[in-house]
Amino acid sequence: MDIQDGFQEIIKRSHKRSKGYGIETTQTYPSKVLKGNDFNYQINLNKDLIEVTAPIIKQLLNAIKESGFIIVLTDSKGLILLVFGDDDTIKLAADLQMKPGAFMNEESIGTNAMGTAIAENLSVQITANEHYISAYHNWTCSAAPIHFENEIIGTLNLTGVAENIHPHTLGLIIAAVDAIEFNLKNIKIQDDLKSSNQFAFAMMNNLSYGTFAINLNDEIIWVNDTACRLINIRRRLLINKKITEFFPQWLKVLRIILNDLQYYDQEGKFSLEALNEKYIFNALLIKKDNKELLGYLLTFRPMSRAMNLVKKYSGLQAFFCFEDIIANSIVMKQLVIFAKSVAKSPSTILISGESGTGKEVFAQAIHNESLRNDSVFVAINCGAISPSLIESELFGYEEGAFTGARKGGKPGKFEIADGGTIFLDEIGDMPLDMQVKLLRVLQEGCITRVGGQENIKIDVRIIAATNKNLLSEIEKGNFRLDLFYRLNVIPIRIPSLSERKEDILPLANHFLALKAVKLNKPMLKLNSEVTNYITSYNWPGNVRELENYIEKIVNLDGNISLSEFNELKNNQINVSNVSHDIYNIKTLKDLEKDAIIEAIKISKKNMSLAAKYLGIGRNTLYDKIKKYNIILS
Repeated sequence: MDIQDGFQEIIKRSHKRSKGYGIETTQTYPSKVLKGNDFNYQINLNKDLIEVTAPIIKQLLNAIKESGFIIVLTDSKGLILLVFGDDDTIKLAADLQMKPGAFMNEESIGTNAMGTAIAENLSVQITANEHYISAYHNWTCSAAPIHFENEIIGTLNLTGVAENIHPHTLGLIIAAVDAIEFNLKNIKIQDDLKSSNQFAFAMMNNLSYGTFAINLNDEIIWVNDTACRLINIRRRLLINKKITEFFPQWLKVLRIILNDLQYYDQEGKFSLEALNEKYIFNALLIKKDNKELLGYLLTFRPMSRAMNLVKKYSGLQAFFCFEDIIANSIVMKQLVIFAKSVAKSPSTILISGESGTGKEVFAQAIHNESLRNDSVFVAINCGAISPSLIESELFGYEEGAFTGARKGGKPGKFEIADGGTIFLDEIGDMPLDMQVKLLRVLQEGCITRVGGQENIKIDVRIIAATNKNLLSEIEKGNFRLDLFYRLNVIPIRIPSLSERKEDILPLANHFLALKAVKLNKPMLKLNSEVTNYITSYNWPGNVRELENYIEKIVNLDGNISLSEFNELKNNQINVSNVSHDIYNIKTLKDLEKDAIIEAIKISKKNMSLAAKYLGIGRNTLYDKIKKYNIILS
């Protein structure tokens, strides 16, 4: 079958469909024409198609100039959207209602190029009496369907008087439709790219860290919104500026990454006024697939945010609450009430008591009762760290501060505890030179890393603890009096277990249950003889010693001889480091008065020195002496 035969077959099928629609061959124009708002709505619905085809139609008009042909654009249903071309032919067509708003589908007018092209989804030429209705027997029409993503969205048609028929007319319209479809694909690609770019930019602007894109001339060419927000600067003040204007470390960073070395999670600062925040930086090379270098990427996030992440996952938490403290004795009940009452205060607390009495348990309970309970609890044993290392442990160090210092430096316990609580256990064992530096932290609220110059502001609640008599240590010259007064704002003494015998059995039973679970052993019950021995023993190691002894009982399934216990009792250590006077709760005014009297006594009535010890002015000291009616005799 040749092309002409193929067209004839298409026309026959179209005629059959037209008869099915009941169209009379005497009909002279389309039966359905849209006007006014109905037509305008369809124009708006097809505005994208019209915009894409307009330039192609303009080129096609140049090719058919003065040929007597008109160009007709329809939508997917055969509705004429636009008509361009020879004015006389447009008028003739309009007289036959072939004008914008008319439906040229087969349902309306039977076989015609536009309707048949839609019905057959093929390019087709219909001439003279091949049209189903006689009104168009004087016309020749060549039409091709316009596709977008495999769907017909319209047709493009060339119409003229039948005597001007030419076989190339159909080829011309097919070429024009190919150009339209190509443009539609390109627009779709551009829209997809635009959407992708918009998505990428939206994603980059909503990252939690700041991002700079830097070209090979070290100029900032793109900045995300987060970066502008983190360093409080407008984008226009950054774009096309040298990165070194804002980040002095850049040349050092550049040398590292250009040598294919990693620059990850390094501390640094921007050289912007009123911006004291430290940041964690990462730098990367930006390369094409062929390894050609395009530029650099610099990302950063606040050091404080990184520190919060460390705090969250480092286990620096307080686990004990006041409800966990076993307090059946009156002295412990009073102590718990007092500790709760001062927990929400920001003031420094000094906890004293024998080893094993539970000083850290109280410190954790105070933290969990405080306004800082959603932040970290950092504990450090001042007596367990070498004097040469304690400063770097507490205050951190900068890179290169000493041999073996970690690259990039390291934050100290005070920085990590920022916003939370730091527990300085065994404060009485702190070296004298460190006591001076700790006093400065208490006075100024800032620390300086070892090897560094910058003062780092911190907000930390300090709880100190000791098993020593610090006043005796002061007399021996081992502890500073001014530091003692700074720490002893709220003193708490935890009584020894021998002073709270009512708590021994409840504690023993608590540990029996705890150790049974821990050691996967059956729960034991103490007999009366063991109970008598336990309650009569002085427990010089206090709660810690009791806990360890109960663990031994559970491990041995209760098979422990009383002779062994007697041996333990006979070998008990006489602990006398701390006065055993039961702590009497005092008001803060009483505590301040006692501190003033003690300072005057130790300074031998040298008021300037006493004021210095107390951390107040000389005139303030005299005002307080008068206020508390302290007699200087």
